Amino acid sequence: MDRSVQFLKDRITDKMPLEEMVGIFEQMCSTPVEEEMILFETGTFPFPGGPMFLISLVSQFPNGEEEFFQLHLNILYEPDRESERFREAVWDEDIGENIFDYIRGSEAFAYAKKREYVKVEIYLDET
Repeated sequence: MDRSVQFLKDRITDKMPLEEMVGIFEQMCSTPVEEEMILFETGTFPFPGGPMFLISLVSQFPNGEEEFFQLHLNILYEPDRESERFREAVWDEDIGENIFDYIRGSEAFAYAKKREYVKVEIYLDET
């Protein structure tokens, strides 16, 4: 777990293009983890300091105690009228294609990759 967090923190740099961050997250997920699920979530959500448009990638896996670890890569943008139309949460097991192909083909991804993000967050938590 900590190695995965460090993997992301070592490779994702400030002002890196969104496409590269998704590629690094995909690379991290290429090492099989038992019962891993990947979540793609997007939308405008409340944050300290005000609402932000979020592109979020989450790798979720059992913690051994009937709960889950969740490794987050959150990319935050200033919201605008256009970003308001994007809101979804998709688990890899719920679609019939590779989750990273789905992410790269999404309208939210196309929108976000043309914008400058404000902040990137990488962290691990538990459900």
